[in-house]
Order: sequence, then structure tokens, then C-alpha cells
Amino acid sequence: MIIMNRIGSKLKKLRHDLGLTQKEMAADVISVSFYSKVERGFHDIGAEELIQILEKHGVSFQEFFSETENGNSNDNKINYLKIQLAKAANEDNDTEIGNIITQFEQIVPQTGLTEFLTLQAKIISNTHDDDALSKLSEEEKKKIKQVVFQKEMGEDGYLRIVLISNIMELYTVDEATFLVHNMIRRYQNASNIEKKVLVALSVLMINYVDLCLQNNKTNLCSEPLNFLRKLPNTIELAFTKILGKYYENVINGNQDEANQIKKVLIISGYEVNVDRIKK
Repeated sequence: MIIMNRIGSKLKKLRHDLGLTQKEMAADVISVSFYSKVERGFHDIGAEELIQILEKHGVSFQEFFSETENGNSNDNKINYLKIQLAKAANEDNDTEIGNIITQFEQIVPQTGLTEFLTLQAKIISNTHDDDALSKLSEEEKKKIKQVVFQKEMGEDGYLRIVLISNIMELYTVDEATFLVHNMIRRYQNASNIEKKVLVALSVLMINYVDLCLQNNKTNLCSEPLNFLRKLPNTIELAFTKILGKYYENVINGNQDEANQIKKVLIISGYEVNVDRIKK
């Protein structure tokens, strides 16, 4: 019971640090009622389920059992918000991004990292709208593109991929080609890539292909589409793989097949996405 109480209390503290409800913390790994009993020390939790819950919230097994408490609260909160930001960015959920910005700004004390992440979230939110992009000055565009290369983006490159995907239209085709080709070379072995990174890479490839088609550079689309095609056929990548197939048909002149894919997407509730893709 001592061990169960310790894990339960640590999960409860982590949940409070992240500002989550028990339902959000359980993350569909275990039931909310079971999770509640784990927090109170009435039930034990298996190692596999514990690891899954921690991974959902960006906390490593080692960090969870670390006895060092100073700074952990902010670190856990920041890691969680980074994950939520990337998810919201991929879903074009500006309302959630606004909520994340508010939470970043409320972290005390503010550090260079939190200020950087707040700026990144604002950049993503402001550049989702085509009109907002057109209103940016050349100096503002330059500053935004420089953010991509800041060291605070993280060693795994995940946030860098997400940000590049969201500001793709700020780049010239040559600039975007340089960045995308570097990503393709870096992530050749899909078996060693985290699921969230695979999703971010697939979105990056789609946005790059769309940029190329807007600029009549169909000759540059083969490599990213081939890279996308070779990614695992998982449910998480289904949408971007379907879009990849759509673009392949457009490039190869198979307009009837391309239109069929668009119809399926519209029926499935993706009208907004269909409106944004290259006709």
C-alpha cells in the first residue's frame, strides 16, 4: 500500500502541476474511476499503463520518479503545453492556441524559454490566416523565420517541424526546399521516429507540396511525396497520406481520381481542409 500511495500521490501532484482534470490525466489509457482510485491509493497501476499516461503528457518515467522537486512543476507544465501547442497547431485550433498562450504567460517566473514558447504560439496563431500573412512586413517575416533556428526549439526537432509547417508560406520555394530536404535526410529511418514526429513530418510534406504547386514547381514534389508514401500506414497518418495521394493525382493529370478523393474528404467532414488545398 505504501508503494501504491506513493505513485498515486505523485500522479496527483503531477496532475495538479499540469492543471488537468482526472479525466484528462487518465488520457483514455485507464478509466477515470480506476484512475481516481489509483490517486487515492486504493488501486495499483501497471507499469505499462503508467508509462502510457506519462508519455501522453510529455513526462519521462525517470522524471516522474525523480526525487528532485524544485523546478519540476514548471518543467512539467511547459512540457505539457508544448505537446498541446503542437497538437493545436496541426489541427488549426486557434482557440486552443490562445488558451495555451495565456497559460504560458501565467507561468512564474517567466524565463527565456517561456517567452520564446509564447512567441512561437503567437506566430502560429497569427499565421494561420492568409490575410495575416499578407499584412506582415518583410522585417516581421524575417524575424519569424529566424525563430525556427533558435536553440530553444528542442533537440528532437519536433517543435521546429511543427513551426516550419505552420509558416511554410513565409518561405520562398528555394528556402522551403532547403529545409524540407534537410528534414527528409534527417528522418530516413521511420522505424526509429516517434509517432508525433511522424505526424508532424507528414504535415510538413503536404504543406511543402502545396507551396510548390502554388508556384508551379511540380518538379520539386516527387521527393516529399515519395517520403510521405514510405511512412507507416497508421491511422494517425491516414489524412495526410490521403492528401498525398490527392496531390499525386493532380500532378499526374488524374483529375477524376483527385476529385473522388476530394468528395470523400468532404463527406468525412473536411470541407475546410478541401477549401485550402490546391485546386
